[in-house]
Amino acid sequence: MTVTACGPVDGAVEVVDPGSPGKRPARTAVRIDATERVFAGHFPGFPVLPGMCVVECAHRGALATWPEPGEAWALMAVESSRFTGPVLPGDLLTCEIAWSREDGAWRCRVAAATGRGPAALVRLRYARDGGPRPATEAPRGFQTPGEPSAPPGDPAHRVALTASALKRLLPHRYPMLLVDRVTELVPGERATGWKAVSGNEPWYEGLPDKATDQDHHYPWTVLVESWCQVAAVLVTRDRPNPDVLSGQVMLLGGITDARPARPVVPGDLVEHRARLTRRVGDTFVFEGESRAGGEAVLTVGRMVMTTRPAADLTAATPTGGE
Repeated sequence: MTVTACGPVDGAVEVVDPGSPGKRPARTAVRIDATERVFAGHFPGFPVLPGMCVVECAHRGALATWPEPGEAWALMAVESSRFTGPVLPGDLLTCEIAWSREDGAWRCRVAAATGRGPAALVRLRYARDGGPRPATEAPRGFQTPGEPSAPPGDPAHRVALTASALKRLLPHRYPMLLVDRVTELVPGERATGWKAVSGNEPWYEGLPDKATDQDHHYPWTVLVESWCQVAAVLVTRDRPNPDVLSGQVMLLGGITDARPARPVVPGDLVEHRARLTRRVGDTFVFEGESRAGGEAVLTVGRMVMTTRPAADLTAATPTGGE
């Protein structure tokens, strides 16, 4: 099984029950300690585990209970995910993992929960490592390098946001502010942003000098989170949200058909493209993709984001157990 050596969650996954495919689900648990690195920046003064970190725990639980030990398989898609409750410092996050083999691929349905109740439902698909990957041609709406991204002279398409401007719009801070610059913003339609991946990323902390190139693959869950933040700028451009305690908490509602393509490594400059396809009240629906070095690295079929007052979540206190 292909495993990335680094990741955004520090807690160790414990296998409570290895399960048996077709008979009983596997069960894992991970303690979400208050010292998790992501809490410093997600969010300052109101730590909430990012939704993609919950997916990371589901993925790591899948790796720990893999039904075919020794086989070389790789994650091909987050087929669907739905987030139903916050995960907070001190929580014990449990995952119930049901495996099935379909059309030459392994799929798992992961029900994640804390002591307060359900936290997420995630469906993951794995295929043999080295198998077919998503196509790398430019997706719909994606300009290739050197192609103008907007009609000349159209100022609505020329909005650029620097790092300082992003901090006035988003509540994320180091190490979870994962966008360096927004190069294009068409309000209500689309946004383009950049993430420069460095060998000094916090996720690489602790890697030994003998770590391989594969060990330096950028965590795919963090890559998706970075893309989500470009999408979030479309929400906060007209309603800035730098402080969740005095405004709205931005929450990931769900992701469907998110597919990693080739790995991202230090030195890559990743271009994220996000398009707003629908809005219903405080719920926003996006699609998009990411590229680096002229190749696709991520496609997102559908992402749902919602905003809620912080007061709605403050009643949810850590449970410390199941």
